[in-house]
Amino acid sequence: MMNEENLALLISLLACLIALVSAYYARKSRDIAVDANKISIHHDLKPARLAVYIRLRDFADYCCKYYTSLCIRSVKGTNELTSKIAELKWDIDNYGPLGMDDIERKAEEFQKKAWQLQRVLDRLDGDDNRPLDKGYEDIEDNLHALTDWFAQEKKDLKQLFEKYLKIA
Repeated sequence: MMNEENLALLISLLACLIALVSAYYARKSRDIAVDANKISIHHDLKPARLAVYIRLRDFADYCCKYYTSLCIRSVKGTNELTSKIAELKWDIDNYGPLGMDDIERKAEEFQKKAWQLQRVLDRLDGDDNRPLDKGYEDIEDNLHALTDWFAQEKKDLKQLFEKYLKIA
């Protein structure tokens, strides 16, 4: 037969065991809630991230084709290009923080290269036909390198965005 002391000890040990099991399941449910929040955030950001992808892809395509558009006179000068550069910056900034630091750096790089393209096209149209980059012999080589860069970036963009657009 159990005396009162042993019964009290058994009850306290049982209470400790129940507390440990409760703590284990509480931690497990907290981890599940954290994972659910991450998935929710990922899915909430996905439309904006996809819009940024489409915007950068279209901008790269636009820059690739700008010189051709200039040659066939569907655009005049580089004013439209400078407007598109400003629109790109505004659009990217408007989406707010999307948790894609490498994409934001890539967008800045797109803008810098587009400004270089604008300066090259202005030089090509003017009297100064020296390339902006000393690594090229003439301004046409500089122009083709920039358009090739945009074409390559357009191809590589999907892979860069893949980790942000995949299903969690």
